[in-house]
Amino acid sequence: MRAFTKGSIAQAHEGAQAVEDLQKTTAAEKARQAWQTGSKRPLQKGGVLYASKARAMVKEKKVSSEAQQILHTQKALTQLLKAEETKREGYGKHCTRKLGSMAQREQKLRRR
Repeated sequence: MRAFTKGSIAQAHEGAQAVEDLQKTTAAEKARQAWQTGSKRPLQKGGVLYASKARAMVKEKKVSSEAQQILHTQKALTQLLKAEETKREGYGKHCTRKLGSMAQREQKLRRR
């Protein structure tokens, strides 16, 4: 009975180790595939492309995409600020209307 217990415990450990190894292998495969896919974009059509020029093109593209992201974020912030100002203006009008209606009610109550 003791040998059966020892064997089943060893088998359970082996199974857990196999699952862990499989997960690590799958993760590494996905990372490798993503890296390879990302580096296979065309940089230039036709002609000779030197490595230094390719690196410069990739760097330039990265800088331009970062600049576009900054511009996009700035536009979004500007829109949010405008929306907030409009909301505040509307709230001010709402408060003014409320005060006016409250004043009218108060005058009616005084007349009675």
